[in-house]
Amino acid sequence: MGTVAAPVSDVWALVRDFEGWGRWWPRLTTSLVDPTGEEPLVAGQVRLVSANGRSYKEKLIKIDDDNMTLEYELVSSKVAAAVTLPLTAKTTVEVCAGRDKATSRMVWSCAFQTDVPEGGVSIRKGQEAAYTAGIEAIKVEVGDGAPPHEPVQVSVAMGAVDAALTPVGTLTLSVSGACLATLRLSPGGAVLGGGEGLTLHLAPDDGDLTVELVDPEGGVLAMGSLPAAALLGVQDKESEEGLVHKVTLSSSTSSATACYLLSVETPPPASPAEALSQLLLAMGKELLGQITATAFRIGTDDGTSTWAYASYPSASAETPLPKYCASLPPSEAIPPARTGFLFGRSTEFLYAQVRLLQLVVDTSAEGGLDEATRQRMAASAAAIKKEIAADPWSAPFFGSITKPLVADNWKDDGEVAEQFIRGVNPMKIVRVTGDPTAALPSVFHSLTDPDGRGLDALVACKSLFYADYPELALGEEDEASGAFTHAAFSPVLDSPVGARKFWYAPRVVLFKTPGGKLSLLGFTLTRKGDGTEDEVYTASTHAPMVYLLAKAHMTCADNQAHQFVSHLGMTHLLAEPFIVASHNALPATHVVARLLVPHFTDTIGINFLARQTLVSAVAPLTDATFSVGTANAMDVFSAAYQGWDFLGSNFVNGLAARGFSLSGEEDELDGFYYRDDGVKVWNAFIRHVSAVLTAAYGPDGDAAVAADADLALWVEEMRSPDKAAVTSFPASFGSVKALTEALVTIIFMCSAQHAAVNFSQEEYVTYVPNRPDSMRAPMPPTPPAGEDLPPTALVASLPTAGVSLFQTFFGHLLSSPTQAPATSIDAQSALREEFPAEVGALAADLRRIQADIKERNDKLVAMGKAPYPYLSPENMPLSIDI
Repeated sequence: MGTVAAPVSDVWALVRDFEGWGRWWPRLTTSLVDPTGEEPLVAGQVRLVSANGRSYKEKLIKIDDDNMTLEYELVSSKVAAAVTLPLTAKTTVEVCAGRDKATSRMVWSCAFQTDVPEGGVSIRKGQEAAYTAGIEAIKVEVGDGAPPHEPVQVSVAMGAVDAALTPVGTLTLSVSGACLATLRLSPGGAVLGGGEGLTLHLAPDDGDLTVELVDPEGGVLAMGSLPAAALLGVQDKESEEGLVHKVTLSSSTSSATACYLLSVETPPPASPAEALSQLLLAMGKELLGQITATAFRIGTDDGTSTWAYASYPSASAETPLPKYCASLPPSEAIPPARTGFLFGRSTEFLYAQVRLLQLVVDTSAEGGLDEATRQRMAASAAAIKKEIAADPWSAPFFGSITKPLVADNWKDDGEVAEQFIRGVNPMKIVRVTGDPTAALPSVFHSLTDPDGRGLDALVACKSLFYADYPELALGEEDEASGAFTHAAFSPVLDSPVGARKFWYAPRVVLFKTPGGKLSLLGFTLTRKGDGTEDEVYTASTHAPMVYLLAKAHMTCADNQAHQFVSHLGMTHLLAEPFIVASHNALPATHVVARLLVPHFTDTIGINFLARQTLVSAVAPLTDATFSVGTANAMDVFSAAYQGWDFLGSNFVNGLAARGFSLSGEEDELDGFYYRDDGVKVWNAFIRHVSAVLTAAYGPDGDAAVAADADLALWVEEMRSPDKAAVTSFPASFGSVKALTEALVTIIFMCSAQHAAVNFSQEEYVTYVPNRPDSMRAPMPPTPPAGEDLPPTALVASLPTAGVSLFQTFFGHLLSSPTQAPATSIDAQSALREEFPAEVGALAADLRRIQADIKERNDKLVAMGKAPYPYLSPENMPLSIDI
């Protein structure tokens, strides 16, 4: 019960908005309603609520405007196993007039039953605390006669806690006796869940913000305070003064103290339009600063000096990572022409977004515009808003930025499945060739396809496929949802990017239709124990919105594996030790060095830039835009890198290990263009390298290779733990054939492999719902049969407007066309003068491959399907140059 200094009409307007409680009650992180009638709120409606990492479904059973009474009941809940829950619960909120028209009295009560009598005490305390906080939140929202309250976002972190103060239960923040926030603490006093993104509603004359350490029994162990107005002060952007506040808590019974740090964060933009405008203004400056910074960390490079190796800070014997070049040699810096081209690509995207700035123009009568301009701008803004309302993720595709075809069919199971063989990450899918019950977890054993074929039947007709993501099962786990979670801050937006992001480590079963196309059979998101408790999502067993949201979580997970394993890890980072070792151990005139040099161009420079941005500890873009964040991303790659083998994981052997033949006869998949085009490119490089080595080493080539001292030094450098540390690199070469395979493994990785996993982002990553970089909420509990999640559940889970725009921009930037395509090999090759016939033969081979791929792609386009141009030699760079 509580009194609010505001008219009953104002208070009731807040209470009766069953869906909108999250707008005034900071305790709720999600509040979504599935409308069941024409009115926005009617009895029988169900809302999904998230609070403190727990999920609840609550049903509105009564709404009485005359008596200003609202009743709702608990339908289902998903919380930590240690929390005792009522079996049934009904809550009533009543608003009535106080002593005068300016005040209201609120009665908030709950009747519940539980099978565990001793649990009733803790439930009652929890409900009382929640309802008291709710009434206080309403006071904040309606003003309560006090000066205007401003939302300020803070992060809370432990400085130090004396051992004498443990055990510690919670940390509470309050003003004038009203609790604003309660944070759970570890036994040592650390804030659980990170303590980021906490919103406090404060007024300049609120007095002191009181911070208390509270033990599990509710007793105050220590207390401290600071002026609330300090958190509302003007922030100094050039220093931490005014941003970080140290609060010392003292015990009333001893000399023990504790220290907590409250860091004021820039509040997130007030609207998606404001977020877009902030990002547009900041993006160019951010990119310029990061690229310019490379000029101040250039090493020495006199043409003969040895390049030093460095290790990533998180690398260890348990978490290995490839070595990299310790400093940026001048010869490896990104050339001005390439830098200018990338800026041009960025500007091209930014110009296409200028129209979105119309959304922040004040078109009111008081906005200062003349009437004609005001009406024109208002009409334009209204049209843009209507377009965004229909499909907010299509907004960036304007002018020269073409909307990808996948935007029209990203929801289809067939499209989702076929991206496993022609999308950005064709590296995860495996063909099941043996006993399916041994290959797949038991939760999948009863699955059948639409034609009634079970797992054994699908294996018999070469039609069962599987993808597993165990490397993603790491980091902090959200007990309620089984998701893994990470909180992040965006240096580009200069604001928090949501309170927290979520991801899963899914397992996906696919099948081939009689027509040779792939489709989804079923998938799980969680990994509970032995897997028997994991929920299997299928199109036939789940409601449409539940299934679509689950697929979005699944593709988000694959996107984490794609970006940090298949793309950044297994091409960019993996190539660097080969480049350094070749520079250090091979004379520039050696035939192997000359074969490799066109495929090493600009890679160290690009990787250097990535280390200052994507995986930097100072300004990590991955931390802000991807669910797993920076540190987890490197751990994800490390988990995959431990199973990597130089020759065993190359293009042809990797396909064979996953059950695919080079000819396609074993699987008969239609549309496996990564495999089909990759085989042509691989064979062209094999013919070229073999011909060059045969000519260079002479008639007794095998013996000459085995006796090559420079080659032996290169092998030693590659395998040495103190140098390149590629321990799976061959210990020696005894034949032209063996050396050819090793060189083509490197060349293919730096050219075709990177092209396949990078340039496909323009089609498959820039349209956010197809492959989200992050998800803002975990998968909610599946509703009972016959029910579905509200349509708003997908929007609430996908990235915010600013982060979505950055994902689209970055996918567009990374897909920048190369200035050194494979078709320029006759001009780029260091061997063209000594081996003109061999270089000419490769150029001719590549032209034939280009013609074949163009013919195939023209047919696909004519049928309205997406082409696969990424391994066409006219598009495929010779090196990792972006």
